[in-house]
Amino acid sequence: MHDRRSFLKKSAVAALALSLPTTPACACNGTISAKLPMKTRRVERALVAWYSQTGNTGRYGRLLAATMRRAGVQVTAGDMRELDRPGAGKYDLIVVGAPVFYYDAPMLVQNWVRSLPDLGGAAAAAYVSFGGPEGNQHNAACSILECLVERGAVPVAQKAFMNLGTYPLSWAGDKINKTPWRSRNLPDRETYQQVRRYAQYVLDRVAKGQSAEFSKKVTMREISTFFGPIWWTKRSIDQHYILADKCIACGACVEKCPVGAIDLGAHTVNREACVLCFGCLNNCPAQAVYMDQDGTRLVGYREFLKIKHIKISEPPELKA
Repeated sequence: MHDRRSFLKKSAVAALALSLPTTPACACNGTISAKLPMKTRRVERALVAWYSQTGNTGRYGRLLAATMRRAGVQVTAGDMRELDRPGAGKYDLIVVGAPVFYYDAPMLVQNWVRSLPDLGGAAAAAYVSFGGPEGNQHNAACSILECLVERGAVPVAQKAFMNLGTYPLSWAGDKINKTPWRSRNLPDRETYQQVRRYAQYVLDRVAKGQSAEFSKKVTMREISTFFGPIWWTKRSIDQHYILADKCIACGACVEKCPVGAIDLGAHTVNREACVLCFGCLNNCPAQAVYMDQDGTRLVGYREFLKIKHIKISEPPELKA
């Protein structure tokens, strides 16, 4: 059975073979650093924006915001698709979060950041959520910071927070019962403590006027992003549509689709436009999204939690 790892490994190996003679084992794409001075060391207003598919990235973003509010910062926080982009230039600090998506920050996130107004030296931090140790997390966070610097922000920090993987191809067939779930109970109390510490770390760096420099690294995962990982993965999916008899027309799949590929009325998915983020499959409460790989129907994230009797804990600050 094919899965994402096998497809991406093939493309990565091919890319590595082409690049090894001339590519040094060091940073690529240059250094991500401030192009202008930080506009203030006093964070009075902050924006925390995220793109979240199964809730983990949004949970981290809300906790970051809650921690900053406790420090006396006025924080605007939410899904980036619902926030006021033209008003982003009024903040002293901007924090952007995203899941690692095919070894990079999702294009929706990068495009959203590039659509912001001139940020005028506002401090900027990034965070990513990831489901396994080989997700290219560092480079994905660098992609976010790179876009923020383009818009006139000053990079101060980046961080990755691990959680239970949300990639359905990892659970297909017999693997659903055989895979050792190293991240089974994540995020947990320690994860949330890492988030709180990161929020304070970012504020402390701004207070000291400390910007930071980052560089992307040459890795097989990074190289694979140049060889169509989404295209390769889509080749393993045989069918993808909405089951009309199960659909309750709640709109969750439409809301989560970043490219508008779902026609709920016709119960169809535009597979050419689809970027295979699995947002529709992972969030459908009625199991009405049908997707299969080599004849095996895939299970979404929320259904997987039920099957494996997994309950994700919430940090105390968010329970209210």
